[in-house]
Amino acid sequence: MRLPRISATSTTLLKVVGFSLLDAVALYFLVLLAWEKSWLFVGLIAAGLLGLNVLAFSRRLYPLRYLAPGLFFLVLMVVLPLVYTVYISFTNYATGNILSKSQVIEVLTRRYYLPPNAPTFTFRAYGGEGGLYALFLFGPAGQYVLFPDGRLSRAEDHALQDADNDGIPEAIDGYSLLSLAEVARLSGELQKLEVPFGEGVLRLTTLSTMRVYSPQYAYDPVRDVLTDLRTGKEYRPQGGNFVAADGEKLDPGWVTFVGFANYLRFLRDPLYHGAFVRVFTWTVVWAVLTVVLSFALGLGLAILLNDKTLRFRKLYRSLLIVPYAIPAFISILIWRGFFNTEVGLFNRVLTQAFGIRVPWLTTPFWARFSCILTNVWLTYPYMMLVSLGALQAIPEEMYEAAKVDGATGWRRFVHITFPLLLISVAPLLIGSFAFTFNNFTLIWLLTRGEPVVEIGSRAGATDILLSYAYKLAFMGGRGSEYNMTAALAVIIFVIVALISGISFARTKALEEVSRGL
Repeated sequence: MRLPRISATSTTLLKVVGFSLLDAVALYFLVLLAWEKSWLFVGLIAAGLLGLNVLAFSRRLYPLRYLAPGLFFLVLMVVLPLVYTVYISFTNYATGNILSKSQVIEVLTRRYYLPPNAPTFTFRAYGGEGGLYALFLFGPAGQYVLFPDGRLSRAEDHALQDADNDGIPEAIDGYSLLSLAEVARLSGELQKLEVPFGEGVLRLTTLSTMRVYSPQYAYDPVRDVLTDLRTGKEYRPQGGNFVAADGEKLDPGWVTFVGFANYLRFLRDPLYHGAFVRVFTWTVVWAVLTVVLSFALGLGLAILLNDKTLRFRKLYRSLLIVPYAIPAFISILIWRGFFNTEVGLFNRVLTQAFGIRVPWLTTPFWARFSCILTNVWLTYPYMMLVSLGALQAIPEEMYEAAKVDGATGWRRFVHITFPLLLISVAPLLIGSFAFTFNNFTLIWLLTRGEPVVEIGSRAGATDILLSYAYKLAFMGGRGSEYNMTAALAVIIFVIVALISGISFARTKALEEVSRGL
């Protein structure tokens, strides 16, 4: 049975109806976002909606319909995070400076202090099985009834039952007086009360008293000045904080643009540039040695396995690929156990055989050696598989011709195997270098960047740039320095991009690969 074909007019009509519904829903959310002043999301959604409509109804842009999903995720997952990271690197975004200026003003103007002559109220709590009903406040400033929702009214507006005429009612509006133990159980709820009273607010001070707190700061939007109402000291905006003339700075601060200040700190502050040079040097050594050693081991095994006369080749291939099949984080944790100084497998064997004990993870040299050894174990199967595939693509006729010319096995490897192998493998080696350069998982699970080599520095002996950036972001003694982390991330990106670009230009591997496609 043949299905009826849908006409072009019907297709266009369905498209118009579908996109009309989509546009209507999107516009509804755009209005809500605009009401909340989320202009970034408004711009992103509006741009995306416009792009979808253009792609759907423009015949000239018809081919882009197939590229649009990939481009969308490229922008979403790569371009936007990169742009945002670069933006953060030019700001002071860190612990103490994560809010906007308006939010900071709101936080500071909501701070209160207790003046020496602040009005004091003694209170009693009233309620029933349903919980707290109200508080009866009495003092020199008058008598009031305060409800848990913050409503405050005069006592004479309520039914007070004071049989003994001691000034403290036994019941209010039919609700009985609560005991001190019952009030103690309500202390969490009472502490949340913050009721406007005059120019200040009523707050709990003890389980039987409340006092009027006064605002500590007042903001003048015309002069852009924050004034301490206790001392009269004025604070002006400077570098993302309100700062007084004597240098006193108020926290929190707000996010502001600082230019290249974060990058200059890496050059000027010994706390950063000393650690950065040491970490960068080790990162390069770690990445180069891992790639070279794993490639050499993988290539050697691939040459052996490529020999057709070798018996049990399939068995050897299966066994040698085991490290690649096991999840990396499991292998890393197993190796960490092997390297344990006291009960690890390696030290037990060395102690029994030679009477020595190696400080695998407690001294800089052996910790770095352990990292490289573990990473070579994890990466050589990949190099072996890649090399094996490349070796099998080399024509046998070339080797036969070389044998006829009297070339030895080493000369055949140097002049035929290795050059032809690099044509296919060089881009993968560059990618492996970039991956190892940023291999945070292995470093963090195996050593956490330790051991410590400098007191006061966050960078350990085995920290690579990425783990160092992580420590700056989340493990700082002075708080999280997201701005410095973002600057370091940009530096890492530039370094890896330069190394990769130079490597591709030098080897011309991409051009060779493209010609062979």
